[in-house]
Amino acid sequence: MAVQASWPVLRQGSTGPDVTALQYLLRGARDQWRTLAADGVFGPATDSVVRGFQDVAGLTVDGVVGPATWQKLTDGQTIGSTVREGDQAAQTELVKHGDLKSPTQVDGVFGAGTDTATRRFQERVGLTVDGIVGPATWRQLISRSGN
Repeated sequence: MAVQASWPVLRQGSTGPDVTALQYLLRGARDQWRTLAADGVFGPATDSVVRGFQDVAGLTVDGVVGPATWQKLTDGQTIGSTVREGDQAAQTELVKHGDLKSPTQVDGVFGAGTDTATRRFQERVGLTVDGIVGPATWRQLISRSGN
């Protein structure tokens, strides 16, 4: 059984692969957010989109991505974040954990390599191995430190 890890708290000034994954998730949430740069830097543009997402999701609008915001982003319902095909957010996290070996593999194509990496990660952290990045896999991907 997977250990329930804590969600990271992200806000303006945060950087790194979790911010990149956040940006990809937000880009996929609404058409008007597709131009948000997925650069791993939580700046004013990311803050604005986070606040817009929080408003749409019925959350406290504070620009801080904590447990409630992550839950809505990855619940598979609010923005349809269950991944079986093409997703750069999941690939970014799989690179962070070393299950995908190179950032060049972040291409939005959920092909055989991403499927294998997802299954490897799920097995390693004690999740059901199904190759689907649903709520439980998202939580483990985002809340765990990378290799």
